[in-house]
Amino acid sequence: MLIFVLADIRFVLDLDHVVEVLEPLSGRLDVQRSDLRQGIVAALEFRHTAIPVIDPTLSLGLVSDLGLTQRSALVLRGTEGNWAILVDRVDGLAPGSLFSRAEIPALLRAAPGCADCQVLLVEDAPLMVFEPERFYGINRAQV
Repeated sequence: MLIFVLADIRFVLDLDHVVEVLEPLSGRLDVQRSDLRQGIVAALEFRHTAIPVIDPTLSLGLVSDLGLTQRSALVLRGTEGNWAILVDRVDGLAPGSLFSRAEIPALLRAAPGCADCQVLLVEDAPLMVFEPERFYGINRAQV
């Protein structure tokens, strides 16, 4: 499992989704190729191909203190090809056996985009489960 941070909130992502972690992003982002209706904030040059970049903070109602080029990108596998998300930082990797499921409090379930969010605990610290299909791809509208 990959642990990363968005606006001081720790998230966990199954490594099966991850193609590569990229940092720094200076000179790699083309904001002229954004499509905010689709949640795309830029295009990223990755292995000689431009891929869409999503900023999850926008749909989660979070605010990052970092500029676009100060952040890292996680390149993810998708049904339509590779795409990327911006994250504030990557905290590392941890085996799935360290995590246990936790019930999410009702107050948090009321937060935007979090009606059926999942929380995992590692050493009693809560981490939000990042579900890529909620942010981009053909299944996004159905979730």
